[in-house]
Amino acid sequence: MARSEAQKAADKKYAAKINGKYERFLVNLLPAEYERICAAIAAAGMGKAEFLRWAVEQLEKKQ
Repeated sequence: MARSEAQKAADKKYAAKINGKYERFLVNLLPAEYERICAAIAAAGMGKAEFLRWAVEQLEKKQ
């Protein structure tokens, strides 16, 4: 299904709004690893970004 002009305009507006505010953190995982990690994060009641922030905090506490 093609996107309407209004949807395209909303996409452009959103992209302009967040431009430069966020960076992506990409990682390649094996499918089994990915599923195991996502399941553990979900079981902890966290999102992926929340988990990453928490993990970094834990590492910083060890230093």
